[in-house]
Amino acid sequence: MERRETRRINAEEIARRAKIAGALWLETVGSTNDWAKDWIRTANETTATPFGVGAERQTAGRGRGEHTWAAWDGALTFSLIARWRDFRLTRRESAALSLRVADAVAATAREFAPNAEIWVKPPNDVYVGERKLAGILIESPNAEFLVVGVGVNVGNRSTEAPPELRERVVSLAELSGEIGEKAAGNAFDVDAVRTEFAIRVVRRTLERDVR
Repeated sequence: MERRETRRINAEEIARRAKIAGALWLETVGSTNDWAKDWIRTANETTATPFGVGAERQTAGRGRGEHTWAAWDGALTFSLIARWRDFRLTRRESAALSLRVADAVAATAREFAPNAEIWVKPPNDVYVGERKLAGILIESPNAEFLVVGVGVNVGNRSTEAPPELRERVVSLAELSGEIGEKAAGNAFDVDAVRTEFAIRVVRRTLERDVR
């Protein structure tokens, strides 16, 4: 597994503040979920979890079913590798976990964009009005482990999206009034928001706190 890490995101800070066993942030990866499943193949009973992996750029991001997940510069794309017991759930309770993660993403997004009408579209997408803000993909390659993949439009604005997506997506940068903040000399810090967003989602999910 390639491990060329980026300097834009401090993975050690994420692991420490999210209270997980470890994390790394890669420059480029096909899919963070696929990387995570490769990681699981080398794990054993003593391997510490949860463990997080993120990437600056995904070249083959996936959604549910046959869907793809498009992520351009400024997106938050990460996966949390865990055991079912880390969530105090069994594999048969995957639907409950899916909704828990979606609620955690939505609650975190509301903290960065309190005036936006953010809602969860079952089973696990997060929308603002009719535009998609985030998506979750949970996979369980075996009876012990699972991978929670999260993709959030943070600094990747809809105007920079592929043409067919521009009217269907929205980013936190747009919702938080990036233009107004820049005019006031307080630019939207994409890397800081991505770091904080990942930390809060992981902690909320593991601690069952979606307030």
